[in-house]
Amino acid sequence: MKRITTVICMALLWILTVQAQIQELNVSKRFNWGIRLGVNAPLVDIRHLTLNGNKVNESDSESRLGLSGSFIGRYNFKRNYIQLEVGMHQFHTRLYNPDYELRKINTSAYTLDVPILYGYNITKHGPYLMNLFAGPRVSYIFNETSGVSTTGRSLRNLIYDNSPNSFSFYLIGGLSTTIGHLYIDFRYAYCVGNSKDLSFKVDLDETQTSQVKLSRAVNELSISIGYLW
Repeated sequence: MKRITTVICMALLWILTVQAQIQELNVSKRFNWGIRLGVNAPLVDIRHLTLNGNKVNESDSESRLGLSGSFIGRYNFKRNYIQLEVGMHQFHTRLYNPDYELRKINTSAYTLDVPILYGYNITKHGPYLMNLFAGPRVSYIFNETSGVSTTGRSLRNLIYDNSPNSFSFYLIGGLSTTIGHLYIDFRYAYCVGNSKDLSFKVDLDETQTSQVKLSRAVNELSISIGYLW
């Protein structure tokens, strides 16, 4: 957490230094390009969890901040724009339910993201812009690892029945501002659904193995800074 905050603060300080003499971003030209870096807070939505075919209720979850970054391509027309992004992000989550002996499941995942956003410039005053934007996003989970601990047993790697790689589909809404070429945005991504659920086995003790099936959505609240040309 401290490292992430330090990196973001240093990047912001560098960009603000470069922007000491603010130059207006030319949104009259057809295309703008840019990059963005930020942090995201995953919000886990457990939609369905079964243990040996029996539904498990009231499971709790936690999350830690993850990093995200993307390249931006923006097509401008009048006060509107279409923004295509290609990027990656990571998230860290924890699921636990001691009542069913699933004491803790830690997950770290990396995704490739492709959002397509429609934006509208609600204000424009000199070098200052403020925009509202919304649109869909497709995310591909290409690397997910999990560790599980049960009552009386230490944390160990979780083995999935099938590859956890999958697609997730999101709806995004947010607010962004530009100060010259400096770009800042706040966004919320709601997971509409996943291409498949997770399935794995858990050894509860030396003799008993249980089948777990998990349908999970990871919504995200994020903030990022960037630079547009």
